[in-house]
Amino acid sequence: MSRRIKDLFTEYHGRYDLANHIYSMGVDIGWRREAAREAMVGKGRYKILDIAAGTGELSIMIAEEGARQGKRVEITGMDFNRAMLGLGREKARLKGLSNLRFELGDALSMRYPDSSFDVATCAFALRNFDELPRFFSELRRVLKKDGRFVILEMAEPDLARQRFLFHLCFGVLMRPLGYLIGIDAYKWLLYSIGHFDKKGAIRALRSCGFRQVRERPLATGVGFIVTGLK
Repeated sequence: MSRRIKDLFTEYHGRYDLANHIYSMGVDIGWRREAAREAMVGKGRYKILDIAAGTGELSIMIAEEGARQGKRVEITGMDFNRAMLGLGREKARLKGLSNLRFELGDALSMRYPDSSFDVATCAFALRNFDELPRFFSELRRVLKKDGRFVILEMAEPDLARQRFLFHLCFGVLMRPLGYLIGIDAYKWLLYSIGHFDKKGAIRALRSCGFRQVRERPLATGVGFIVTGLK
């Protein structure tokens, strides 16, 4: 991620969760819950890396979903932004989640040994990475054999009607809220969603050697989940 994006997240880290909920009209909560369920299919014990964990929303949902399913889960939430990680640590502490820790790290050059994790997740971060092929290579490296990835992201909807509604809501109706929450962050969100090459990212995942790569659209057509295996 560029220095500009890092500074942007630092500037409005305290409003990040609120902005996500408002701009998605609350559906981002359900999207994360679906991603958490996708992270734990099958066996009963998992070592999970949540990449670009931010304020820990997905990491915490994974911990809670694991407890609900009665599975033994160890979660590492990694992000390059200290301010956002600080919020994540505090939220996890208040919830008493002893199986979740947060660490500073770079998604394009992770310090973890090869084949360290059963599952890797990443929510709303691909649009911010400068070098997707490099990230996908690192993602594959840190996963164990047959390890699973779960990526949650947003892009322009495929259907024309949904694209129209997206531009109406984000480009017009939500703009006043952008000034209240942070106009620079709002502009970046709108730009990055509109210019994200979803199909190209999926092709790159397959080219990197992942198998069973599948995309599933979510409510409103803006959100989607991509899963696959090493």
